Amino acid sequence: MVRLFALLLLLCGPALAQDAPVMKMSIIADPGHETSVVGEMIPLTIRAVYDLKVANEKLEILGTGSFDWIQTGPDDWHEEMIGGLSRIVMERHVAVWPKQSGMVTFGPVVHHLTVIDRQSRRQDMDVTAQPLALSVGAFPMDRGWHLAAEAVELTDELSADAGHLPDGATVIRKVTLRALGALPEQLPPRPVVSENWLITFAAPIQRDLFLTEDGPVAQVVWTWEFRPHTGEPGVLEGVTIPYFNATTRRLDSVEIPALPIAVASFFDAQTLTGVIAGRQVWVLAGLALGGLILGLAVAALWLAPDATTAGWARLRRRWSPLPRLRLWRARRRGDLLAERRAAQDAGLPQARLAALDRRIYGPGGS
Repeated sequence: MVRLFALLLLLCGPALAQDAPVMKMSIIADPGHETSVVGEMIPLTIRAVYDLKVANEKLEILGTGSFDWIQTGPDDWHEEMIGGLSRIVMERHVAVWPKQSGMVTFGPVVHHLTVIDRQSRRQDMDVTAQPLALSVGAFPMDRGWHLAAEAVELTDELSADAGHLPDGATVIRKVTLRALGALPEQLPPRPVVSENWLITFAAPIQRDLFLTEDGPVAQVVWTWEFRPHTGEPGVLEGVTIPYFNATTRRLDSVEIPALPIAVASFFDAQTLTGVIAGRQVWVLAGLALGGLILGLAVAALWLAPDATTAGWARLRRRWSPLPRLRLWRARRRGDLLAERRAAQDAGLPQARLAALDRRIYGPGGS
């Protein structure tokens, strides 16, 4: 009799097991490393396995006060073969960012379901995933803005050559910061630009989040308009943005480069540029030569006044046009005595003076 009862249990066991529905759900973490830090993204998967058809559902995530989190993709419903039986599988991918260090928990997660049982009747039930405990380390830098990301990229765009602006013109600077594995609100605030020599207008900040195959990408765009108003060139100093590199597990940084700003007319007015017109070259050369001659004359007059005066008189007699003009006039009048005086003042050779003397004092002379 006992053997018969045992045989009946053995035969009915699979049927009883088949009648009990399989409805379970869990939270699975894939951090990629043993310990995450505060503000670092941790990918999670909420996975449910059901063997009843689901007519309606709503997933409720509780206990998230220690995290920022987003859903990174649509829910994935599909069928899988598990233990040789076909099961309905639901997976939801989320990304969480812990706000504090220590042992923190995410969850629980409750799935409110309306299922179709084996008797084709609708039945409401809740499936719960237990909270997931995560170990979180402190951010490796005490001071400054705390940003953790797998990769950070910075681009700097200018609307014009900031170092050679036309008078009264402005230049627009657009800095774009992108971080893989971060949220827009985790990106740092806009750097403050305030200079006495510069008029600055800052446009509204643009923050966006893009879901990509590699993960969420946070982006912030900072835009300024600059116009120098003093005329002299200036330089905006570079800005370093540190962050924790979640890939290399080290502190890293990107930098907004320094920016020289000036108007082109300031450089055009400077001779240091080395650009001098050809006409200016001859003018400068003439001025330099004249200054040199004047300086030598003054020095000679100071050091040897008598010799300098006599030499200046000789030069004046030899090169002055007045004695030659008197000589020409005397010849036209036929006045030999006036011609003789003008010839001597003009410094003519002795042979020519002697010829004039013979004409004046010789036989038949005047």
